[in-house]
Amino acid sequence: MDSSVLIRRCNEFLEELSKFREEISLKFSENLDSDFYNNLIDILSRNLKILEELKEKMELQGFDTPFIGVGKLKGCDEEDLYEIKSYVSYLRRMVDEKKGVLERVRYAIVSHRIALGHLKEKEGNRRIVHFLPYDGSNKDILFNMPTLFIRTYKRLLNILESEGKGAVSSVTITFLVMEDGKRKLKRVKIEEEDYEGYLKKNYGDVLITSIKKNYTKNKLISDGYVRKTLALTYLLAYWNEIEEKIKKNYEEKLSEHQRKLIERYRSTVLDLREDVDEGTIDIRVLEELKIKRIRMREELERLGLYRGGKPVKELESALKVEREISENLSYSTVVKYLSQDVFKYYLYKTPDERDRSSMFPSILTTPSPLNLKWMEIDGIDPVNVLDVKFLLERELPKYSIPIKNLGGVALYLVHGWDEVERYGFKREDVEEILKNMAPIDKLKSLLSKKGIDIKKLEKYNSIKRERTKRFLDALSRL
Repeated sequence: MDSSVLIRRCNEFLEELSKFREEISLKFSENLDSDFYNNLIDILSRNLKILEELKEKMELQGFDTPFIGVGKLKGCDEEDLYEIKSYVSYLRRMVDEKKGVLERVRYAIVSHRIALGHLKEKEGNRRIVHFLPYDGSNKDILFNMPTLFIRTYKRLLNILESEGKGAVSSVTITFLVMEDGKRKLKRVKIEEEDYEGYLKKNYGDVLITSIKKNYTKNKLISDGYVRKTLALTYLLAYWNEIEEKIKKNYEEKLSEHQRKLIERYRSTVLDLREDVDEGTIDIRVLEELKIKRIRMREELERLGLYRGGKPVKELESALKVEREISENLSYSTVVKYLSQDVFKYYLYKTPDERDRSSMFPSILTTPSPLNLKWMEIDGIDPVNVLDVKFLLERELPKYSIPIKNLGGVALYLVHGWDEVERYGFKREDVEEILKNMAPIDKLKSLLSKKGIDIKKLEKYNSIKRERTKRFLDALSRL
């Protein structure tokens, strides 16, 4: 298929998805029946298949590397070069068009995958399904957002990109070795798993004095398209709630006079939005913006809102309060709902289920506490609960103990039975696991290091004989 024909086909389909997105958004309701969502799953699945086919064709035609081959011409004379230069603007336009449509399709694919994950899986949040940018129009939506939402969007990107400790990549060993009859202290970084064998082979008999493990750093969500889509979608999904909270707080913390000052200021200020992504701006546009800013300041001075090129103190103070209210409430509202969804995702699902899930594409299967330190849930310590759950997911298979319902076990150990019931775990299922865990001293030692009260586990210990305990402990080393 010719590239221009492919571009036209993509744009036509993205336009169809734009209308589809508007339709789904208008149908948002908390009381839609299962038939509606089953039909939506079928539509999204068909759309996703078409999008993936279009993406594959564009990538095969080099849409993501449109300049390959350009600039490799040799032996051109001056006339040839002049002709090539005359096509630069045309080439640039074609490059922008190719990369732009491919990027939109990639965003659209991510939105469809997220939607299907949240619709098909019981832990899913059906609300956000109505606000995903199915047509890949992420940048257009951002450009039309208020500045405060763009700041919140950037903060959300930061938490979704938060880095934490990953797998062990190497070890740094400090050791003493005899050289020329003298004892010498050495330090080496070893990437081999059998570091003792490496030392024996290269240094002979050594005395290890310290071992430091070096870890890779992993982002919570590695795919930038996913991060941007999730941050944008959660903002859109809870926009109305954010605005209601902001309005209420304005009335509580700003006087009527201050609110009128801000209103007059807002009606005067030109809507000069912040850049929301990398890009180039024509120099003429920059000059026009500079002139508009000068005129804007002059008008604000005339209205008595500015003095000496700056806001008067009363307006400055009111704007500061307004900004703090807006930024804090928009961020905290979105983080509350995002925390709940991510927490339930990790709480209920086993590692295998997380690997297969598309609720949060490219999210770490097992994150570290550093990846999740932003999470906030009323009455729950989500980071500690998940840290305990991930520990048990690693250890219990060594003893042939099933890892289903470990979310309930972690909730009980960190909090108590009220929290276990709050998240829908059955007490008898959790107690069955606790009974299997209780005799294992190594597990209790590991949990104790996490700050868990071992008495909560020990009371389920019905095995008292030391020989049986030793057998269970030996099982973990097989």
